[in-house]
Amino acid sequence: MNKKWWEKSIVYQIYPKSFYDSDNDGIGDLKGIISKLDYLKDLGIDVIWLSPVYKSPMADNGYDVSDYYDIEKQFGSMEDMNALIEEGKKRNIKIIMDLVINHTSDEHAWFIESKASKDSPKRDYYIWRDPKEDGSQPNNWESIFGGSAWKYDEVSNQYYLHVFAEKQPDLNWENPKVRKDLYQMINYWLDKGIGGFRVDAITYIKKGNDFKDLKPNGKEKLVHVNGACLNQEGIEEFLAELKENTFAKYDILTVAEAPGVPKEKLSRYAGKDGFFDLLFEFEHVDLDINADGKWYKPRKWTILDFKSAIKKSQEVYNEIGFGALYLENHDQPRSLNKFIKEEDISLVSAKMLAVTYFFLKGIPFIYQGQEIGMTNVKYESIEDYDDIASIGQYKDALSEGYSKEEALAALHRRSRDNARTPMQWDNSENAGFTKGKPWLKVNPNYKDINVEANLKNENSLLNFYKNLIRLRKFSKYTDVIVYGKYIKFLEEHGDVFGYIREYNGKQILILSNFTDKNIQLKLDYNVREVIISNYENIDLNNKNIELKAYEAVVLELV
Repeated sequence: MNKKWWEKSIVYQIYPKSFYDSDNDGIGDLKGIISKLDYLKDLGIDVIWLSPVYKSPMADNGYDVSDYYDIEKQFGSMEDMNALIEEGKKRNIKIIMDLVINHTSDEHAWFIESKASKDSPKRDYYIWRDPKEDGSQPNNWESIFGGSAWKYDEVSNQYYLHVFAEKQPDLNWENPKVRKDLYQMINYWLDKGIGGFRVDAITYIKKGNDFKDLKPNGKEKLVHVNGACLNQEGIEEFLAELKENTFAKYDILTVAEAPGVPKEKLSRYAGKDGFFDLLFEFEHVDLDINADGKWYKPRKWTILDFKSAIKKSQEVYNEIGFGALYLENHDQPRSLNKFIKEEDISLVSAKMLAVTYFFLKGIPFIYQGQEIGMTNVKYESIEDYDDIASIGQYKDALSEGYSKEEALAALHRRSRDNARTPMQWDNSENAGFTKGKPWLKVNPNYKDINVEANLKNENSLLNFYKNLIRLRKFSKYTDVIVYGKYIKFLEEHGDVFGYIREYNGKQILILSNFTDKNIQLKLDYNVREVIISNYENIDLNNKNIELKAYEAVVLELV
């Protein structure tokens, strides 16, 4: 087996705008990240995934790129970016950047030129269509952020496609010149010495359906764009070409945001022969979202649903290598609020969640603040929200007759701003994030939940994460944790998530109680020792074990 440098790595995602503000303008920046590298090194981080820092008008906080070859001023300069890469190398931390190539900003030079005239050489860099005979949009596609996926241009009397926000026009991947320019840009960054890419929204690059209307599910006028733009037939040709012209030339880590990939095709997308090294899957984190994507119409789910989603992926990764293990990121609410009842959120339940995902087969990703137990925020007004998707969902809810209170409750539960509140470093004003006015309000619980408090407490969540990382990287269990096969266990149990990892005859058993009740279990295994738990005393008697409320335990089996 040819082992990769990243196989024992821990990845930490930084949302630059909210991580640390070095110049006190209220916005996090690259120099702020550099100043916290020793914190990340001490935690045990090997790779930083950096959300976009390219030049951008920030309509979607950097996921609307206006210049791939420049750094957005609020984050710093190219010199700062170079310094971050070099300072990371000194600490054996690699930087992987966010690669946004499904769309650009409408302020990108390519789009400005494309929009200038139907005869522009760059016209075909984007997707333009004539209106219907009545002057309306070319079809009934609804964008991911709500509203029509088409924006009218009065100069040319045509519409351009935007799967996401209207300031994010989709690139036309059918044009070989577009692909060539993108590959050149990708290689520029790889030549600079970054460690790879997290690839944004890549399964949207192929458009299907010949741009016809999608069939409504009910009486709605617009139909979600996924039916025509997500993981369409022919996308694999684009992805193979992308890899051949860029990633395959370098010793890097690539992880793709790839919704819509069926389980039977995962081996084509990830692993040794896949288009990418790792994939982010969504089934386990989107259990609460209906097919129409409306946050204010939540779907009920159970621990059995969660276990099933994880199992399906893990059994594929047994065959192809590794998955990207995560419970939260910049597009998700905080995992404590999603997976734990609000009244049960505690140090114990936070540690249980950490154990549950950290021992699965794959590469663990930690999102900033997850390691200290940051939670969702409950802003009292829509005016406090910044996220374009949240504002769109709020407006949609009101238009469908929901009250302001109901619409806000949906944002309290699901807004992407829940993950974007400033990092909580200490209990000083603004959580030590900035001495200026933060771009987004700090979560009021920062006085209790912060890095400084975690560092002072030997029993803290932060120190628990450090122990998990040490077990994965530097213990006698490293090989079974990193390379072991996933084996299902207690598959039908409605309250306990259990699984076994096995490698070269060594087995470890992971058990997590997702309830506030004590649960008695009878094991068909002999236990050699307790590897780690979120309780000090384990009730283990021969082959009987009692899991206390929200207890997680990892056992070495004989």
